[in-house]
Amino acid sequence: MIITSKAMDLDDGPVRSCCQRRRQNFLVDFPSRKNGHSMQCHSVLESAYCIWLEFAPQVVRYYTQPHTFTWIDAGQRYRYTPDFLVVLTHGDSYFTEVKHDFTKQRQSRLTKLESFHALCFQEGWSFQRRDQQRLTGSTMFHTLQALYSRSNTFNEQRQMYFYHYLQQRVWPMTLGDLVQDSAAPDTGTICYNLFTGRLTADLTQRLTLDLMVDWTPPHE
Repeated sequence: MIITSKAMDLDDGPVRSCCQRRRQNFLVDFPSRKNGHSMQCHSVLESAYCIWLEFAPQVVRYYTQPHTFTWIDAGQRYRYTPDFLVVLTHGDSYFTEVKHDFTKQRQSRLTKLESFHALCFQEGWSFQRRDQQRLTGSTMFHTLQALYSRSNTFNEQRQMYFYHYLQQRVWPMTLGDLVQDSAAPDTGTICYNLFTGRLTADLTQRLTLDLMVDWTPPHE
């Protein structure tokens, strides 16, 4: 394979504009805390993938539409823009393609993705695929989505009060007991700390008032 792309420049933002996509896709601004600004996603499904990236502790940063690659494989010239570049701790990273259903893609599209996968192997990169079932088909996704969307009122001052409150209560307790406590932090702060793991709960369950919530001091 011969790669003909220019060097990747992540400072310029997404390389592909929404108008270049199919009509059923549209721009979604996802408010990313890890990146410190909104990410331009080209579908609701891509924004769903962002929820998982925000939740995964090993993900430190990610980019949407990071770079357009051009390469030649067996005499065929390809051009392709991955949906995401995900940067992990220790500097590792991988590209991701997000589609509702890969089995329903045109053969030409699948051939391009297979060729890009081979290019990644050649260059020492990693490439992943994520479909709708894997991204949004679980109860856990809907729990994480609810927590993330409700945690937009989080700020550092409220977080300081949260740390003080933790040490005044007996754990565990139900989410209902927690949010109904007049001395508890606001709901947004509670949701933020559940999402980030500072409060622990079984997030594979539905988010209900019966959900058991726990906290363990860091030294234990």
